[in-house]
Amino acid sequence: MADLGHRLNRSAVVGAGWSGMAAAVALAERGVPVTVFEASRSLGGRARRVSVNGLDLDNGQHVLIGACRETLSMMRKVGASPETLLLRAPLELRFADGFHLRAPRLPYPINLVAALLRAKGLAFAEGLGALRFMAALRTREFRVEPDRSVAQLLDEHRQTGALRAHVWEPLCVSALNTPVEIASAQVFANVLRDGLAGRRGASDFLLARTNLGQVFPEPAAAYVQARGGTIELGAPVRRIARVPSSIRVAC
Repeated sequence: MADLGHRLNRSAVVGAGWSGMAAAVALAERGVPVTVFEASRSLGGRARRVSVNGLDLDNGQHVLIGACRETLSMMRKVGASPETLLLRAPLELRFADGFHLRAPRLPYPINLVAALLRAKGLAFAEGLGALRFMAALRTREFRVEPDRSVAQLLDEHRQTGALRAHVWEPLCVSALNTPVEIASAQVFANVLRDGLAGRRGASDFLLARTNLGQVFPEPAAAYVQARGGTIELGAPVRRIARVPSSIRVAC
């Protein structure tokens, strides 16, 4: 059992995923010594490097998009150059059944109109339906009623067929790591706002040229450690308790 109760000048971050490491970097940047506790033996959480029989692999096909400006800024802060580590390519979706959609690097809504109207395997009516869907969200400033799932949002706006199966659902899973039945409609609307309705290049795919650990988690850990922080791997946090004058983290 590890206990930080006596180290009142330190902060603790639970989880060494991308969010946890970003929090640790923010603390380290401000001169706050931080300890990161991670249950697994590797950094990165849902987007990490794994080693199988001595071969380094990623635990899934994870991508960033051009709209992830804060993530790109955080990468630069820890010395991980997005220009070197990421390949930028226009948003493009291809499926074995012949569906193909490619978004040109043009301002919104021209980029979306061009992508939908030129898409292969997508009915003209479905393309117009997608444009109406985006226009409706934009009118409401991309605000969605609370406690609604992505599936409910798509049903409400009659987003069905190839459009739903090949665009909205894959986008939801890739961006939120959650199926449409339980994913937050508001978070998904935020992705559509920043990605499809954002500035030129916001919808671009940013594909890792190397393993996911080297893209951010590992440089972030080095940044934290260089500023007096520590990374505890294989240290699951089972309890966080408040006691007089301190907070104790038990592992």
